Amino acid sequence: MRGKVVNLLVLMVFLSSWAWYFRDTQTVRQWRPSIEKGLAKVGVSADAVRHYWPLAPAPGALPAARSSAAVVLTSPSGIHKCSGGGETIYTDKPCPAGSQTQAVSKGSVTVVEAPLAPAAKVAVAPPNPAQQAQTLRDQAIDRVISQ
Repeated sequence: MRGKVVNLLVLMVFLSSWAWYFRDTQTVRQWRPSIEKGLAKVGVSADAVRHYWPLAPAPGALPAARSSAAVVLTSPSGIHKCSGGGETIYTDKPCPAGSQTQAVSKGSVTVVEAPLAPAAKVAVAPPNPAQQAQTLRDQAIDRVISQ
């Protein structure tokens, strides 16, 4: 008899830890009302369940829009994925105007320093044609003299 009770307790602990680990998956979310009812029979209130297991939006879904403020998705890592204009950029700042914030999915990000801006080119004025003609004439005279 004791063996059955111990096995049942071990099974309950295993299933509880499994449900906790996968609590944000769609499958476990659809079981949530049944889990809340079962815990209510044991004496755990629905408020306690909601405190430790808040309702999170589905992965990739946008949170409910607020009427007065823009919706901002944040990543625990502080990285924002912005798409717009046919390109996707990752930044540590909020997305620029005209781009849409998207959820950051699994993967890794390698941070690379931005390349240095090319040095400003010094504008060289084109030579004055009169000065250039004088220089060519001087070169021609030097050739004739040195012969």
